Amino acid sequence: MKERTLFQKDFTLLIIGQIISLFGNSILRFSLSLYILDETGSAAAFGSILAVSMIPTILLSPFGGVLADRVNRRNIMICLDIITSFVCIFFLTQLGSNQIVCIVAGVMIVLSIIQSMYQPAVQSSIPVLVDSHHLLQANGVVVQVNALANFLGPILGGMLYGFLDLKVIVIVSAIAFFISSLLEVFIRIPFIKQASNGKVINTVIVDLKLALTFISKDNPVLFKILLVVASINLFFSSMIMIGLPYIIKVQLGLSSQLYGFAESFLAIGSIGAGLTIGLVGKKYSIHNSHVFIILGGVMLLPIAIVSGLQIQPMIAYSVICISTFLCLASVGIFTIFAQTFIQTETPNEMLGKVSAVVATIVMCSYPIGQSLYGVLFDRFSDQVFVIVLFAILVEVLLGFMTKRYLTKLQGKSMSAMNKY
Repeated sequence: MKERTLFQKDFTLLIIGQIISLFGNSILRFSLSLYILDETGSAAAFGSILAVSMIPTILLSPFGGVLADRVNRRNIMICLDIITSFVCIFFLTQLGSNQIVCIVAGVMIVLSIIQSMYQPAVQSSIPVLVDSHHLLQANGVVVQVNALANFLGPILGGMLYGFLDLKVIVIVSAIAFFISSLLEVFIRIPFIKQASNGKVINTVIVDLKLALTFISKDNPVLFKILLVVASINLFFSSMIMIGLPYIIKVQLGLSSQLYGFAESFLAIGSIGAGLTIGLVGKKYSIHNSHVFIILGGVMLLPIAIVSGLQIQPMIAYSVICISTFLCLASVGIFTIFAQTFIQTETPNEMLGKVSAVVATIVMCSYPIGQSLYGVLFDRFSDQVFVIVLFAILVEVLLGFMTKRYLTKLQGKSMSAMNKY
């Protein structure tokens, strides 16, 4: 039997749809927020609308996961892209309205809701569209698309808004989303209809309970892996998000432009993880992937050193950029291994809700970690290196704890194989 390549028709169409959806959504939301800034002149309105529009993504992702298991995933993507296209058309009819601020806020919230439903459908489709030995690479591709959208979306949105009228951006977006929906018609995603009691709320509650039970009780290894990923965000990624602007702008006294450039290395690190996962996957697996957690912690050490010594600001800045890239790339590789493991251990009929519950828990760890490091950077403002060393220590310990979990997992896998 001929082995299928990674980029066969269905997966390729899925990725094209993902690119249009993520980039289009990101560009559209950023352009709309800039429009509000121009219309009101209020930075508070600009920031508030951006922040509020993100809330549905966190709150509704689990419901999107339930939907992805209950409805044909291809149809979900088609419908959501068509709805997004109609939302764009609706907004065009409202340009010039006296209530434009409220309308923009409503449109951005709707776009966020659509994204919370769209992503679980995509994530849960990957394991059924690619062969198991291509799954790691497939997840790497999806990570790259997400990272590029988060990185380039606002940049492209700002550039397009500067050169084109908002109406043109919205019209092009409407056409792009409609084209995406047409392409998705040709995707074939296996789907088995599940029994339902007919009551939507009860079905959602039961499904989410099943997902939580599956993660925490039926497959406790998944729960431990989930805790590891959430802990990385809590103690490691959050430190970088809070620490990067503090060290660059406050401690080194450098410009906002340089900080913005340094922040791009967060996305570039994730892209690097996606690009290298195919090569890394030939030597490593989930069983020894803890190495990348430890490596990510070690890569923070140069930041601790330059923040604790009197070094020329631009030299320190260069070290921070390189270190940030290597940290995020290392941790990103482990995250792809973890995501792939969770997918392979989850039955197809539960992929949507399990993936969405995992994503929600991981996302919720960010604000907690950011609040924690906000307090720490205020408390130890003269000893920033202490905070970085703390993050390194936690990350390395987390890596060795993960090694224990994965060693037990490997032992169970070997025992299972010996039975046959």
